[in-house]
Amino acid sequence: MKHLASATSVLLLAACTTVPPAAPKLPPEQPQPPSAAENVPYPIPDLQSQIDNMGIEIAKLQNQIDTLQTRIRQLERNRPARTAVTVRDNTRHSSEKPSAAPADSPLESARKQYRSGNFAAAAKLLQASESGGSGSEHDRQSMYLLMQSHQRLGNCESVINIGNRYISRFRNSSEAADAMFSIGQCQWNMQQRDVARDTWRKLMLIYPDSAAAKKAAKHADKY
Repeated sequence: MKHLASATSVLLLAACTTVPPAAPKLPPEQPQPPSAAENVPYPIPDLQSQIDNMGIEIAKLQNQIDTLQTRIRQLERNRPARTAVTVRDNTRHSSEKPSAAPADSPLESARKQYRSGNFAAAAKLLQASESGGSGSEHDRQSMYLLMQSHQRLGNCESVINIGNRYISRFRNSSEAADAMFSIGQCQWNMQQRDVARDTWRKLMLIYPDSAAAKKAAKHADKY
């Protein structure tokens, strides 16, 4: 009996020593503030999505630019076509008229003044012809005589400007080579020696069989 009581005491003592201590009480968790993403009512796109969206917008703008450029090219193609039709019509109508200028026309009056040595009066009569008018034969002759009048007066800047326009509009005319030679001569007189040589060399290339080309070759070699 005594041994039983001792055993019981030992068991109770062991049980007391193996019981784990009670866990300490932790303070209640505080609610975390909502993140910035939770405050936004819609999802924020990432960097790649933003780049993709920008690429789409750039592509749209490029399409608009291409459309505008196509439209501009169409307008540019149509405008010269209308001008060419107008020139052809004017040429056709002018060919139906006599080639000789009327006695009271500015061209015929300017010819009389030019032959009499009154170059200033001839230039004044033809001042409206410095752009070549409608491109008719009458306008071509008026433009060329105007250039010659300015050359006789020593107005080299006018000779160069009118001569270049004449060659651009009437490059296949019989006086185009002479007009180019006159341009080179004026450039030479204005001390633009290298420019004058280039003009004469161009003359020899474009109109190699003309008398003006032979004259230009002599000047180029001489100077």
